[in-house]
Amino acid sequence: MSRIPPVDPNSAAPRTVMAIEGIDSLWESEWRLARVLANSPNLLTAFAAYWQGIQTSSLERDEREVVALEMARRNGCHYCVPAHTMLSREAKIHDREIAYILDGRDAETPRYKLIQQATKRLTETMGKLTDEELRDFRNGGLSNENLLDIIGEIAHCTVSNFTNGLAQTEPDDFLKAVKPARAE
Repeated sequence: MSRIPPVDPNSAAPRTVMAIEGIDSLWESEWRLARVLANSPNLLTAFAAYWQGIQTSSLERDEREVVALEMARRNGCHYCVPAHTMLSREAKIHDREIAYILDGRDAETPRYKLIQQATKRLTETMGKLTDEELRDFRNGGLSNENLLDIIGEIAHCTVSNFTNGLAQTEPDDFLKAVKPARAE
């Protein structure tokens, strides 16, 4: 049971209902995380707008999922690990890659590995890469826009990972049904 209960839209204030309906429309389904975030309609509205904005970043959908998987692993998010396992599969990331990232190993696909390493270093250094690291990421194929968009995805994941950690959000039934990724 969640320490911060999900908001029931049937008994919520109109402003909160609008925020819930907005994110349900964006996500094309109901997620318990959104209902927990609805305890702060301002945060839910901002989160939905932010999420919508990063969908058109310089990173492809599968690349954003690499960041999300790394962040879910790094932050130990019990809700986001199955959520992004499911979403990564929808983005056509192979289970082996998903399992490697969630196990803390390097992804095999060079671009995924580069994004994963950038995510690790940006979070570990709080964005303070050395000149050599920045040069290496650029030489590896990440543009300045890509690096900033990785930070944008880190920010999105931080809100959801921290919210789920604080609230102990119970995973939705559809997330409980997600089978763990296997490297075999």
